[in-house]
Amino acid sequence: MSGTAFKCGKCDGRGVLLIEINPDGDKEIGNSYIEMPCDFCRGERLLTKSQLMTKPVDATLQPDQFLPIPVTGAFRLYLDGSLYDRKMSSRQMFVLAKQLLDVAIETQNFERERDADGTDNSGNAG
Repeated sequence: MSGTAFKCGKCDGRGVLLIEINPDGDKEIGNSYIEMPCDFCRGERLLTKSQLMTKPVDATLQPDQFLPIPVTGAFRLYLDGSLYDRKMSSRQMFVLAKQLLDVAIETQNFERERDADGTDNSGNAG
């Protein structure tokens, strides 16, 4: 929330991935690696919020797998049995709350228009 660009998590902000190659398939001999540009950040090392919003998701969670928990000074997330904590200042929490409210209003308007048209999410009448 403090910026608009974040370090790529797949390459750890290096821009390259180390791919292990061993022609013999024998792990005991020595490890050989080649560097390939990270396919997620395309070697740029950083991802912007807009890039993250437009990329395909890795997983879609059901409500029973995911529980967001706002707490004083942090935002916690219970995800498939693990608990994550993200420290946040009051300003960062205000920005997050405003963004969530804006998206909720957009979603509500979309749902009203969809319901007025008589269609469901799949675009079928009904």
